Amino acid sequence: MKSFLSFLLLLPLLTYAQDLTEHRWQDRLIIISANSYQHPKLLEQVKEFQNKTEELADRKLIIYQITPSSYIKGIEKNQPTKDNTLYKKYDTTNKNFKVILIGLDGGRKLQSSKVVSATQIFDQIDQMPMRRQEIKLKN
Repeated sequence: MKSFLSFLLLLPLLTYAQDLTEHRWQDRLIIISANSYQHPKLLEQVKEFQNKTEELADRKLIIYQITPSSYIKGIEKNQPTKDNTLYKKYDTTNKNFKVILIGLDGGRKLQSSKVVSATQIFDQIDQMPMRRQEIKLKN
């Protein structure tokens, strides 16, 4: 019984990384969801962010590519992490493709079933009050 109670106390820590709460108030997120990493829209969406590492870093943007069985953090062709937690949480519409922008507060700021240009996402972020404050503090 004691080990079961210990397990229940540790359970939130075991799922902490998969639910992305570690990013709240630290990073903005782009979730790109598709039924495979070879989905044409996923590839096109990832391509939107290639060669934009400076813009991504400046806006504290981290990209997650998620499929029904795994996820990749970033836009590089990294080895996927086998875990379907993110897909279950963020792909509730059962569509073949979805892109979601999540703000620093953890709220969804944009959701689309079409590829969204990096410029459109950057412009939307730049209009957010917290981003405006970040820009003001830089100057």
